[in-house]
Amino acid sequence: MIKNNLFRPALLIAAMTLSAMAAAESKTGDEKASAIKWSVSTGLGYDSNAYQAPSSAYVDYAALPAGSNPIRVPDVKSGFFVPYEAKVEVEKTHSRDNKLIGSAALDGSFYLGGLSNANEYNVGLNGGVEHVMNREGKSEDTIYAGAIIGKHKQIYVDHDTGLGKTSTLTGADISGRYSYTSMGIEGAYKHRIGKFDYGFNGQYVLNDYEDPVVVTQEDHSYLTVGADADLALAAQTRLNISLEHSVRDYSKRKSRNAQGALLNANPLLKYTYDAFGITLRHRISPEWLAYADFDIRKRADNNVGYNDYDQNRIGGRILFEQGRIKGRLALHHWERDYPNGFAFDKPIGGAKTYSGNDLKLNAELEQGKNSALWAELVYDAQTSTDLRYDYVRTLLMAGMKWAY
Repeated sequence: MIKNNLFRPALLIAAMTLSAMAAAESKTGDEKASAIKWSVSTGLGYDSNAYQAPSSAYVDYAALPAGSNPIRVPDVKSGFFVPYEAKVEVEKTHSRDNKLIGSAALDGSFYLGGLSNANEYNVGLNGGVEHVMNREGKSEDTIYAGAIIGKHKQIYVDHDTGLGKTSTLTGADISGRYSYTSMGIEGAYKHRIGKFDYGFNGQYVLNDYEDPVVVTQEDHSYLTVGADADLALAAQTRLNISLEHSVRDYSKRKSRNAQGALLNANPLLKYTYDAFGITLRHRISPEWLAYADFDIRKRADNNVGYNDYDQNRIGGRILFEQGRIKGRLALHHWERDYPNGFAFDKPIGGAKTYSGNDLKLNAELEQGKNSALWAELVYDAQTSTDLRYDYVRTLLMAGMKWAY
């Protein structure tokens, strides 16, 4: 467990926040103001494949005892669910150049008709201090430091059946394995004065997972640093470039050896990621806005490189807004190759590869100043040589949202 370590970033941010508040309060003659915004959204949805069951029967080379290689026949389960989302944002100005910012968010899905193992939710709290370093008209250069607290709850299921996962060796319940709480710190610098915008950001988070006892706990730290730049190429065209470097360092989980085996003698797992993204934004007309996206991501398994991967994604987005109507279409194709990995983590499985197509279409019809009807279609098709993770899933949703 890493709970004791979670208090360190919290105490640091608390000290920073209190110091900033005290400094702001000591000023005289500054007008102080508060602003609160909140929004709520809910509706009804249909999920064609609630547990991401594989598309067809397959031979399970990963089954125990080794070499038994049973044929699995997935049971695709579909049904209805209630999506929900709520968010509150608070801003407290203490001086012309300093303000406190905080937010709380809740989102998730509640499944109906015996599909409760697909339920999941996220809770997040963010708060910190933003300082204006320079301003020019309505543009500002700002620096931010804050704290992060979160909780993620999901049920670890057998994709073939939708039942909660159990230990293969003992039969013990391990369905809570991927639920966790997190706490950390974050910071950002944004330069928004002039024609060339850029920024830097960083985050350090400790993720504390539920302990399944009979299998390894997933506790790890997550460190990420990034930079982005935004440049006007023409009157209606902009180019955005982003870079990111991150590290996941596990405190108990072991890495795999070159044959894909998990052994107690293996070193602890540590992943390093490097990502590059580029987006071209073009304003077609007052109503239409288009984006073209391309990004690559590399992961290094810092043991023998078994779980290294190279991933690329390409696609685009179209946005429309006129009067009371808003719409958005996004379509992306991605591929991920594991040069040293095996499907089913067994040499007999052959090379491990993934690819997928993601489509999202949503529309919104304003009903009044603070409310709107919404509808969304999500199509997720993933292909893999590891047939346990080869599936197609479609979600249809509609509902109401309120914002104040």
